[in-house]
Amino acid sequence: MRKRNPILTIQGILSLLAISIMLGYAAHAFQPAPEPSAALAAQEPTPAPAPGQVQPAQPDQSAAKSAVFMGTIVKDGSDYVLRASSGDVYRLDTPAKVQRFEGKAVKVTGKLEESARLIHVDTIEEASA
Repeated sequence: MRKRNPILTIQGILSLLAISIMLGYAAHAFQPAPEPSAALAAQEPTPAPAPGQVQPAQPDQSAAKSAVFMGTIVKDGSDYVLRASSGDVYRLDTPAKVQRFEGKAVKVTGKLEESARLIHVDTIEEASA
């Protein structure tokens, strides 16, 4: 009868696999909890000021003013964008309103979300020649 190498048996391999899985779970359990992100902290309500305390003013983000943007509507993948004569490109949030103006010079009135370079379209009309 042939003598087996005890390290290479199936039972030995399965035992090593089980041990490695348990060590992985243990390592995962000992990881420190993540810090709350700034986005989550921003969603938490701010405590009301104590009587006699003045609450600091926060900028009103809903007070963005509408502006007029001139340019040409072009399709970029599945989105429509406004390409201004200056070369700037702005995404538009209402493809249904914009689709019929593809390839045309337009005047778009809306609010610009600068960080995303996205215009929230109020109105769109073909630019007069």
